[in-house]
Amino acid sequence: MKKFLVLMIALFGSTMTASAEERVSTMQSFAAGDIFVGATVLNNPEDDHAGIGRIIQYDENLNEKGVLWTEGTTHLITGVTFAPDGTLWAFDPWKRSTINVDTSGKQIPAQNYAERAFSKAHFIDGNILLTEQLVGTGQPLGLSTRFRPLPGETEKIGDGDLYLFQPDGTLLKTMDPDTHGGMSGGMGVTHSALSADQSTLFYVSETGPRLMAYDLANDQQLPDLKAYPENTGNMVFDLDMTMDDKVLIAMGGRLDVFDHNGNEIVSYPLEGFGWSIVATIHDGEHVIVGNWFSGEIIKYHMKSGEIVARTKVGEKTIAGIAEYWPQQ
Repeated sequence: MKKFLVLMIALFGSTMTASAEERVSTMQSFAAGDIFVGATVLNNPEDDHAGIGRIIQYDENLNEKGVLWTEGTTHLITGVTFAPDGTLWAFDPWKRSTINVDTSGKQIPAQNYAERAFSKAHFIDGNILLTEQLVGTGQPLGLSTRFRPLPGETEKIGDGDLYLFQPDGTLLKTMDPDTHGGMSGGMGVTHSALSADQSTLFYVSETGPRLMAYDLANDQQLPDLKAYPENTGNMVFDLDMTMDDKVLIAMGGRLDVFDHNGNEIVSYPLEGFGWSIVATIHDGEHVIVGNWFSGEIIKYHMKSGEIVARTKVGEKTIAGIAEYWPQQ
């Protein structure tokens, strides 16, 4: 039976919604250039962000290699990234759970750092900086999904803060960055990227108009890299750092690149709208971009504008993308 299920997944892709007893994880050992995508299988008619946790593994040309059905998750999987030792990190902010996967492709136990909705991990001098996705009391607009209040609260879902932990879970420091809230008012530090010298965190409140920056070394807010006027249709989504330490940000229908002073270097138009998840890759020429609405994932050559590879998963499921490239 197990061999049959593996064959069916290989033939028809990992969009199968098998029962818990039938799901078989086929994720392989990580290889340089592999692309990993958090793409939960949504199957709850009462919650449009809930479902069977899934991380799909692709090769560098977006050919599927395997899938991990995650344990301890209930909703979308966000913030896919890699620690210096190669361990994959990701989060389910609804469940408030951390996902760790070792380089063999096996999910391993993860530290529970706090009862908060974390969105991404950054690794600084052996410690772990966790960003908090939610702030205030605002709930998603026009959606059936809901975030739980913080322990001891009736409505407050988060503080939108930054938390520096030791690997054993000891809290070293809490920082209080400015946030926008996004369209719902409840979006905190939803997506973020760390400068090459690890001194500055660039971040956004998803669907808001601001590309923000925080000085980690001096624990202080920096001027926005870019602040679009409110209600002009300019919404910021995911971001990453380019190989030459520029800020690359997904704007729904384009990719914009800024230097650390907020000067726009270049803008790359994309066809359609919904391009909200982005990850740079090691060659410095291509990026991987995911479309929230269509479920498309593309490998995009920035200089030529050519889409050199593409694939598709479920609509409104892509919440995290990262390339695995071992640190030298």
